[in-house]
Amino acid sequence: MEKMRFRLFLLFVGFTFLVNQLSSQTSVKMPLEIAKAYQEGTRSNDGLPGPNYWQNHADYTILAELKTEESKLIGSESVNYHNSSPDTLKLIVIRLYPDFYKKGNARSWTIGDNDLTDGTLISKLIVNESVFDINDSKVVSRSATNMFVQLDDYILPGDSALVEIDWEFSIPEKRWARFGNYGNDRFFIAYWYPQIAVYDDIDGWDRVEYFGTVEYYNDFNNFDVSIVTPEGFSVWATGDLQRMDELFTKDVVAKYNNAIKSDKVINIFNVDDCKNNKVLKNKGFNTWNFTATKVPDFTFGASKYSNWDGVSTIADHKTGRRVMVDAVYPDSVDTFDEAAYYAVEGVKFMVDSLPGYPFPYSHITSFCNGRKSGGMESPMMVNEGDPAESANAIGLIFHEILHTYFPFYMGTNERKYSWMDEGWAAWLPYGILNQLEPDFNYFERISGSFMNLSGKEKEVPLMFLSYHIGDYQSYRVHSYNRSAISYAYLRNALGDKLFKEALHTFMDRWNGKHPIPYDFFNTFENVTGQDLDWYFQPWFFNRAYADLGIKKVTLDNKIVIENNGGLPLPIIANCSFTDGTSEIIENNASIWRYGDNAIIIQADTTKSLKEVKLGNNEIPDVVKENNLIIINQY
Repeated sequence: MEKMRFRLFLLFVGFTFLVNQLSSQTSVKMPLEIAKAYQEGTRSNDGLPGPNYWQNHADYTILAELKTEESKLIGSESVNYHNSSPDTLKLIVIRLYPDFYKKGNARSWTIGDNDLTDGTLISKLIVNESVFDINDSKVVSRSATNMFVQLDDYILPGDSALVEIDWEFSIPEKRWARFGNYGNDRFFIAYWYPQIAVYDDIDGWDRVEYFGTVEYYNDFNNFDVSIVTPEGFSVWATGDLQRMDELFTKDVVAKYNNAIKSDKVINIFNVDDCKNNKVLKNKGFNTWNFTATKVPDFTFGASKYSNWDGVSTIADHKTGRRVMVDAVYPDSVDTFDEAAYYAVEGVKFMVDSLPGYPFPYSHITSFCNGRKSGGMESPMMVNEGDPAESANAIGLIFHEILHTYFPFYMGTNERKYSWMDEGWAAWLPYGILNQLEPDFNYFERISGSFMNLSGKEKEVPLMFLSYHIGDYQSYRVHSYNRSAISYAYLRNALGDKLFKEALHTFMDRWNGKHPIPYDFFNTFENVTGQDLDWYFQPWFFNRAYADLGIKKVTLDNKIVIENNGGLPLPIIANCSFTDGTSEIIENNASIWRYGDNAIIIQADTTKSLKEVKLGNNEIPDVVKENNLIIINQY
């Protein structure tokens, strides 16, 4: 993207000249902190990580006890935080997600009074053997959901710090923000442990608050987590369960081992098995130990009475590696008894079609919380409701599992650029739904949602930071709909083969790292060998909207199409002739690559046109009045 990238020689000149040079090349100035990253060589103008790219990580050892009767979680953690940056860290920023429920805190929506708490209660805080008084605001301060620890013993470049924290919090029972006590002895625990925030090459410490809307931006960390549960509870979690045969009965272990090799769904156990004590070996409390490496988060689900179905499929055709795809759900569900089947068909589509890339994890568990709608992704685990209609269930399950690639395999910053992952998860379900529920017309629905706001004052450009968007409708269209359509028509413009090549290169370069939008843009330009500014500017930076219109039709059947809204969209013109025949003229979105405001398409010159109708139900267009011209009614 010639207008958005830095030429290599700019890395060696002064920062002021660099920014001025960039401004002269593009109508959109690059933010100064991002320009600085290019100057310092952590990012590269060809879309590759720069020669000086770095990122930090941590090793978490957590012991947590789930107090089901009290709806409380008590935890103790030890975190070895590694500073790979060139900076000396004088403080640590720790996220306290349960403070979302703290009395008096700001939130993206009201939650009533039932689940208001005192937030995260911390009883111990030690950094490098120095004990911190959490009530001493000179050294430990808290904002809405962040805690700032001022260090006497700084963390030098290449050094590490050992952080030890004991804490507890109440689990919400009425208003669930991505986790909670869902009743009937059913819990999903996410956004829960004190988590060291990301320190990166763009912003330094991430200080964005968690008000409920913004989601993931985490380092790739290692986890060793032990969860203590009361009698009768089974646990599913991120990572691999250790010593499974010490927890489950021989029959359950055998069925599980069959499921991880089976192409057909196997019921590992059911609710009756739970009630008849055929699932767990031990009476009383159990400790569930899970380990995971290089994942951005850890979540778990716990249930006393569940059905557990499992199946597997090829995760990587080159190596033959398989992935376990399983579903956990209560009795009396509407659609979730088919969840394992829906999930494995979705994973097959992800691996074989789009993104057409090996599935990164060893398992993916769909955990039904018992509600009727809504879902939330996490590494190897998704927390989902039970939609009444199968099409909605398929779309929901696929959407949440697709997040495995974005933002977990690709460590994008959802807090700033939620479209970098939600757009993929909103667009790609079209494939599996066309396969399993072709009458659902999924892409038409996405297009319709986008049109509801396209061109209106409430719509904001994609490069507008996500955490700045307070209006929820604006956020949804920004994060999900406009971005989904932008990805779909980028593929349309480039063609499937070149699009996939660019996407796979982007994934190869940036998995396990923290790409920003410019890395995405520059990689696509680098791989395709094209200046794609004509596409990226209107879709991502500008307030362009969806409106193609027919300006006129000439006597020799030339049809002039205007791009009134400025968005590069494909053209489909349905031409009807007076002799009763018809012709469909199609052009992909690349027809706008030269920056024209209008283009000419040619209908059959041997016939007399009766009417021309522009577009279809999948191509968004907010002004329908200019989509039809009737030329000759006889």
